[in-house]
Amino acid sequence: MNNKPTFFQNVAGMFKDKQTAFRDKLLIVGGILYILSPVDLIPDFIVLLGYTDDLAVAIGTYRLFRRVYNDFVRRSQIVSEQHFNPIDKPNHR
Repeated sequence: MNNKPTFFQNVAGMFKDKQTAFRDKLLIVGGILYILSPVDLIPDFIVLLGYTDDLAVAIGTYRLFRRVYNDFVRRSQIVSEQHFNPIDKPNHR
């Protein structure tokens, strides 16, 4: 039976996790909101430059999300392995 959390469960856990830096959570949410927002630093109707701010924010947000998400998943795996496989095994003599 597979008890691994789904991607969305991991994302929710990452945002609830106290070890995930508040700054990183804020930057990820802010980046997503900026991309979805119709307001831009450089208006989209300016040829070639219009989408560069959106692209830069999207790339930066993705890279930050990937790093924070992978760190969270690694931490979660270590905790679950320690929980299910304790290092100090009792002697059965």
